[in-house]
Amino acid sequence: MYKNILITGGTSKISIHLKKMIPKSYNIFAPKRNEWDLSDLNFDREKIELIKKCDKIFLCHSTLSNKKHLLKKDSEIHNQLNINLLSKVKICEISLKYNPKARIVIIGSESGIKGSYDIVYALSKASINKYVEERKIFKKGQQLICIAPSTIVDGKMTLMRKDKNNVRKSINNNPKKRGIYAKEISKLIYDLSFRNTDYITNTVININGGKFSRM
Repeated sequence: MYKNILITGGTSKISIHLKKMIPKSYNIFAPKRNEWDLSDLNFDREKIELIKKCDKIFLCHSTLSNKKHLLKKDSEIHNQLNINLLSKVKICEISLKYNPKARIVIIGSESGIKGSYDIVYALSKASINKYVEERKIFKKGQQLICIAPSTIVDGKMTLMRKDKNNVRKSINNNPKKRGIYAKEISKLIYDLSFRNTDYITNTVININGGKFSRM
């Protein structure tokens, strides 16, 4: 009998590494952006039924804008909020209500703590952190976690950034003198979701190499 997994943001490097780790006994649903527009919160019955039957859900989708906030159209802001925040909350709400075995991992960002030049992105990530910490699970077998990494050196968002000097500065100031790789995050997701770790829930796991240590 197949067990079902939903992975959003299926073309991200985290998702690609993760799919390679998942045992063949699992049926993986990883819709591409053109197959599931997550800026549209009107999920049809097919999408809702898919969410309900997936025991493990990995929410890896996000969008980052290089526009200044006052130059964004209202529609662009709404789309960003839907993708980065509201679609994730809706998927979680459906899964937690209908699946007593739901184990959910959301990929967040350190921008939820320190902010970002993209204000909507940062506020969305901060809201996700708060949602994960406060949203009580319905059943004892459920799990809700957010992983908030700092600079993912081989991630699409990092590679597409124009402020390369800021990226290098951030990495050089890190106590580890490096960023994190997508594969490292995938391994953490795997361990949290496939091992007996369901007591770890309603928490945000910050992985930043001790970047914000002060003493």
